[in-house]
Amino acid sequence: MRNRFGLVVAALAAVVLSASPLAAQEERPRVEADGTVHVPAFDLPETSYFSDESRAAMKHFREVYGPEFGTFSQGCANLNDVADDPEAIRAARQCVADGYYKTAIYRDTVAKHPVKITAETIAGVYTEVFVPERGVAEEKEDRLLISIHGGGFRVGARYFSQTEAMQVADMGGYKVISPDYRMAPEATHPAGVEDVIAVYKAMLEDYEASKIGIYGCSAGAMLTAQTVAYILENDLPLPGAIGLFCAGIPTTDGDTPGVFKMGRSESAFLVSALGGFPRPVEPAEPPQPSGYFRGVKAGDPVVAPGDHDDLLARFPPALLISGTRAFALGGGLAS
Repeated sequence: MRNRFGLVVAALAAVVLSASPLAAQEERPRVEADGTVHVPAFDLPETSYFSDESRAAMKHFREVYGPEFGTFSQGCANLNDVADDPEAIRAARQCVADGYYKTAIYRDTVAKHPVKITAETIAGVYTEVFVPERGVAEEKEDRLLISIHGGGFRVGARYFSQTEAMQVADMGGYKVISPDYRMAPEATHPAGVEDVIAVYKAMLEDYEASKIGIYGCSAGAMLTAQTVAYILENDLPLPGAIGLFCAGIPTTDGDTPGVFKMGRSESAFLVSALGGFPRPVEPAEPPQPSGYFRGVKAGDPVVAPGDHDDLLARFPPALLISGTRAFALGGGLAS
């Protein structure tokens, strides 16, 4: 069905191009037999759907927030270089966090979304708790959101996690908790799932499962989907809903477990071109999983729930969000 839809879209695009007066003047895309498209260089303006507020926000991001993302971790040790030293790993992550706390995007988030942040150890897992300064909305006092932070299964706890949780807690009037789950290089799958599940089970003592939502961005979205797969495989109560932002459901790329399709989706190529990043390439040898997913087993539904349609059919209601120029758009659409 998806392939048929793609062919229809391609055919419509070809008709539009051939009908355009510019088509005769410009170099046309060249399509290989395998479907690869050679796209001539062109200018890509901002979308006409932007409101004035959105256009101003994007301008602010380009000029203020964007440049900081490439610099706030400068001077911090590379985790690969200190992988055998737990104390050095903690110091490196703290260095990155300290740099992030100084960025405009973090300071603006704190100013715009006043919340109270407290630290708790829940089921042995360090967890930050976010409550709106004005208090949890009365109609949501029996509800809870669990925010699973992004960061490539390597970083993100206690800083990315705060940006992702503060806004939701304040704007939604929810209590939000964010567990600092184990990551690479010191841990591998299923450590992150185990930590999230431990916190989830503890929360089931105080909240009905249907009143709990789990959401995450990027690696956090992947881990959210993997957590739901674990819940289903182990007959635990399902959360009421999940949110998968900035990523899709993990789906194996080829025959190598722990290597996912998202890394070579059409969105990955587009975003690399738009952002000036190295583009994905077809490896000479089958890629091997590394970092957090090294050593995973083939066929494990918790690693790649997207490989198992029967499992996906039992997922709770899910909200998927991606930008039109986002790395994760392809994975989100496929999910």
